[in-house]
Amino acid sequence: MNLSHRSIIASMADGIGELSFAGEEWVARAKTEMDICHSLHRAALGDVTFSLCEVAHNPPRYLDCGNKVSWHVIFENGRVSVASGFLDRADLIIEGDHSVLSNLARVQHTGRDPDIVSEAQTALQKLSRWKVIGSLPEHSGLRGLLQSFHDRMAEVTLPRFVWMSPEWVAIARHILTTRATSEKYRESLSEVDYTFAEEFHSVPRYASSPDENLGFWVKVSRGNLVVGSGPLPRALGEPDQLTFGDYRPTLPVGRTVNAAMSEDDQKSQAAYSKSAFQYDKESERPVIQQSSPSGKVPMPKELSRIFAPLHDELSKRTSGELPSDFSSDLPPAWSQSAGFDRKDDYSKGWLRYDKVNLYGEAIS
Repeated sequence: MNLSHRSIIASMADGIGELSFAGEEWVARAKTEMDICHSLHRAALGDVTFSLCEVAHNPPRYLDCGNKVSWHVIFENGRVSVASGFLDRADLIIEGDHSVLSNLARVQHTGRDPDIVSEAQTALQKLSRWKVIGSLPEHSGLRGLLQSFHDRMAEVTLPRFVWMSPEWVAIARHILTTRATSEKYRESLSEVDYTFAEEFHSVPRYASSPDENLGFWVKVSRGNLVVGSGPLPRALGEPDQLTFGDYRPTLPVGRTVNAAMSEDDQKSQAAYSKSAFQYDKESERPVIQQSSPSGKVPMPKELSRIFAPLHDELSKRTSGELPSDFSSDLPPAWSQSAGFDRKDDYSKGWLRYDKVNLYGEAIS
């Protein structure tokens, strides 16, 4: 994990969040937190009038909000209001990728090293296209309120990371270790000895070094659970359960939140998987291979219970790249957006703009 990876994790609020940025539940919570902040900072606001709108492109499919989602806040006549939707008359309008906006919203100032926070923000801002109209006024009271609001929302906003990246694995580690060490499950794992691993090749260069596979592994030894990033180290021996395959076609499936999928979504996913994961004649092997190199029996039920919520919880926190965003000459089954994942025109009209930070200030 390089320094930017470490700073992003280190700068974020504790935990893994629970509300998707700009979703209905997030906006409802934002209303509550903004009212609290407004009451605390009212004296410093004076008669300031200001409105902010944030537009997040390419939001997760399970939000069922189309190709973009937005929210806004208005300060006027000593009052504040927060609502969902686009506000075209806002004094400051910020548009960017939903995943990047989610992660920036997770960065917390209070209790964090300012240098680490700055490094994380710079790294994240480079990952999106931005459009900014207007600016934030030089008003210390307003800026203080917005930073206080931001830090409060950072605690509940869930991040969205590149699938199988070190940051993504950090989320998996949090979920699995929290469950494994809980009073409910701790004792049941005391006799379990099992190693699980997933590894994927043909990874985009922005996600890893050239010729480096991504993945994650979980080793349980007599109740002690360890979660690592990347391929399983050889020193740990053969895995008891191994999934190995091509990174690219797995991306859409890696974002599916099963609990939120409709019947049509399920049919669409099944059709995609049948086409995208068929036997690859060129490499003479399945696109995705599942095996048990150690020959051990399937995953123990005690460990399966620990893994039970992992897929959906990680899918909510997986960012929105398509194989076509970073690869060329793809097989037809992988080159088009899948209906269960997004609409075909999700990026239509979304142009590249100069990068700015969340206060509308240009990045040097």
